[in-house]
Amino acid sequence: MKKQARFWTYHNGLVRIKLNAGQTIHHSHGGPTDEGYHWEANRYHFDGQIVTCEWSTDSRDCDGRETRGGEVICPISQLSAGHPDEGIRYPAWKQLDEFQRDPSAEAMNY
Repeated sequence: MKKQARFWTYHNGLVRIKLNAGQTIHHSHGGPTDEGYHWEANRYHFDGQIVTCEWSTDSRDCDGRETRGGEVICPISQLSAGHPDEGIRYPAWKQLDEFQRDPSAEAMNY
């Protein structure tokens, strides 16, 4: 069991997150856009072996409202084994759960 997990993510720019075993952190951001609004949030937890991320987005534009979310996990050994970008390697997240809700499409039976 490891005491700390460190990994890169994108939150209004590149951010390095450090979690101690047993720690949970949250971050969110958003606000008005030219067509409505966009908001997103992440909750990270490290149990000493695996980092879990619960994520969600909520937005509204000319097509209506859309809400998405899900849960991903990454073993500590894979925290720098994912997508490379400008010399940074992101976690190799594994999708556990995902949902999407589009009330306008649902109203039209899509």
